[in-house]
Amino acid sequence: LITRIRAVTSFLKVTGDVPCNVKFVIEGEEETGSAHIEEYLKKYRRKFSCDGVIWEFGHVDSKNRPIIDLGMKGLLYVELSLRESKMDSHSSLAVLIKNPAWRLVEAIKTLRTTSGKILIKDWYKEVQPLDKSDIKILRSFPFDEKEFKKEYGIKEFLGNKTGLEIKKSLVAEPTCNIAGIVSGYYGEGAKTVLPAEARVKIDFRLVPKMNPKKQVMRLKRHLRVKGFSDIKIKVYHGEAAARTNPKHQFVSDVTEAARKSFGKYVLSVSSAGTGPMHAFTHILKAPAIAIGSTYVFSRIHSPNEFTRIDLLKKTTKCMCLVLDNFARSTNTL
Repeated sequence: LITRIRAVTSFLKVTGDVPCNVKFVIEGEEETGSAHIEEYLKKYRRKFSCDGVIWEFGHVDSKNRPIIDLGMKGLLYVELSLRESKMDSHSSLAVLIKNPAWRLVEAIKTLRTTSGKILIKDWYKEVQPLDKSDIKILRSFPFDEKEFKKEYGIKEFLGNKTGLEIKKSLVAEPTCNIAGIVSGYYGEGAKTVLPAEARVKIDFRLVPKMNPKKQVMRLKRHLRVKGFSDIKIKVYHGEAAARTNPKHQFVSDVTEAARKSFGKYVLSVSSAGTGPMHAFTHILKAPAIAIGSTYVFSRIHSPNEFTRIDLLKKTTKCMCLVLDNFARSTNTL
């Protein structure tokens, strides 16, 4: 955000005005699903009408190349819970009282294979294959497998993926991930307890054409058919995926700005992460592109998360050039 604000203030300081109209949308619910942004944009659609959207984040890779994302995955975040008794019990009663943790684990195992394929009926029904232009972008997208494994301390990728398969999965495959699971005693030492309740939080990454509400119905049907209708489902939030056409003029405006400010750039079909980008592309009918200053290995969402001042400066320059390029391409100068 600061790089966007600094770009505007730089123009105001040097030239007295910005080369094109600039509108800021600042909201504090992104990490919890941006529950109200869609309603807000619909209400003030005319006020926020625009010809292009620069998204709120962006990454720079280990070779100091900005990664320009032309979209974002969607997300469905749910909690599955089950209670079998009114209170925790002594584990000697495990011969008489059902353990909700065991049943919840059994239910979770029906959701996907060990390689990550989701087993819920019709889950992939609306998923579209990548087109030729997307494949071309993916083939040229740099991904250092050894560096990635070293950074995260892993020996192999899920399903032993390699090469183009890795890149495709990051931007174009749905996921089913256990974000957290809780039941019984998990403190230090031992405690022989039979838990009364078990809960698991699961996030499903979605790709274009997948509707979060429709996916919830499929999840509910799956659990019912598999004999787990007693498991409660709480939906925290759902967001559809967004994608911008790589041939759009706005993409050229941004990539040219990145080339001039960083000397190089990387074009990506989509971010593997999620944000309410679909609300902007769908409601405002404008292309949206993510480009920013976050170093890709900056421990995002982890202890000791950091940013680099040099990348903040380069991204600010990039934002200035984006505004200038956009003004020229839309004949607003």
